[in-house]
Amino acid sequence: MNGLWIVAAAIAGVAAGWWIARRRASAAAGELPVSDGPPLLEWVLRANAARGAWLEGPGSRQAVQAVTPLSPEVEETIRARLEHQRRGDGQGVERLESGTLVYAALDGRAAGLLLNSRSGSAARDAALRDLARLLNFDRWRPVLAELSKQQDTAGESVDSVAMRLAHRLERSLGVEVCIAVPTLGRVQIAGVSLRSDRRLLGTIVESDSSLASVATGHSGAVPGAASPLGTVTSDRRHVDKPAYLCPIQAESGTIAGLALWTSGGSSPSGADLAELYRSLQIAGPRLQAALERRALAEAALRDPLTGLLNRAGLQQTVGLIGTTGGVLIYLDLDHFKSVNDQLGHPAGDSALVHVARLLARAVRAQDAVARVGGEEFAIWLPGARLERGRQVAERVRQAIVWGGWQWNGESRSLTASFGVAAWPETCATREGLVAQADAALYEAKRSGRDRVVVAALSQAQVNL
Repeated sequence: MNGLWIVAAAIAGVAAGWWIARRRASAAAGELPVSDGPPLLEWVLRANAARGAWLEGPGSRQAVQAVTPLSPEVEETIRARLEHQRRGDGQGVERLESGTLVYAALDGRAAGLLLNSRSGSAARDAALRDLARLLNFDRWRPVLAELSKQQDTAGESVDSVAMRLAHRLERSLGVEVCIAVPTLGRVQIAGVSLRSDRRLLGTIVESDSSLASVATGHSGAVPGAASPLGTVTSDRRHVDKPAYLCPIQAESGTIAGLALWTSGGSSPSGADLAELYRSLQIAGPRLQAALERRALAEAALRDPLTGLLNRAGLQQTVGLIGTTGGVLIYLDLDHFKSVNDQLGHPAGDSALVHVARLLARAVRAQDAVARVGGEEFAIWLPGARLERGRQVAERVRQAIVWGGWQWNGESRSLTASFGVAAWPETCATREGLVAQADAALYEAKRSGRDRVVVAALSQAQVNL
């Protein structure tokens, strides 16, 4: 698999060198337009100021023409010439009534450019070189397509695909790159380039930001986007720098969003735009496959009703390596059995979903919320101190009281009891948090419900 990546990198490097070398010529002809046609062929057309460009290959025929189309008779004549040239390798120039046909053939493929009749030898030589390189690159397309398929089944993670894409674009375009991926109702940064702020990785993009809108398919490309991640971000270097945003697409549609910090946030053009399209074409299917694998893995760790973590998901999150402390909050809805008995189980499900939404809005991006039982929930605050845990529990308690749950058009009251434990403040080990939080929750129930009870300090803390 690494060998295939080396091949792909070499191909991309050769193509990028060709595009950059010819970029000055294409600048006079204008930037590469967005179209459904083959972008490389279209760029070759514009770079050489040609009237038409054709590529004849095994099982495919491609063509682009300048603004003034050629007559069907002229095009049929040119296609016949190229079809004949496919039988052998070589290059040539042929004078036609409609212009000068420059052609090249390689491995059963033939490409041609129809130049102006007054084109000199330098223009013809440049066109021949471009056609030869175009054919060489087109010969590698099946390899790149196979690479894309193999990477789809290689078990790559979402983050690894996103990081590879960010690094490739930084190398080829010379700009900082950031990739955002929708996950569990939020948009999260999954990849950044080497020169970008590494603290961005894992950051939750603000839901009303322009990058979130692009990543979720609610908008297309956005040039000159100011504060694309939103105003609340750990990346301070990009606060005042506009970016160019564009969607990353696959068969299922838009699957992610890309931010490029180009000059003034302008759209890439010419060779840079062609490289951007090609990179996204390769990465899109791989990223979609990685997202599908992650969704399957997460399904086993999620509660199907609320979308929150289940007990296994919470255990996995609390046990993450590198965590050096935190607060665990257990809460249980009061008198929930009466809700099911009086209003029915659909009402009970509605109440659980309502509370789940309140909990998700009450915590930070790095915190975790889980449904660990019928009407029992948990909140994990990694790195938090006991007092902050108590404050969060009290804020959530009040949010449930005043949350405005409605059933059949009528407002219904809900309350919950809370137990709070902190490691290492009330518990010497991470493994003891669940028992302590559960004991504190039982005490809150026993002493009257609708209240927050904090676990007793550990003996080590008492001795201090």
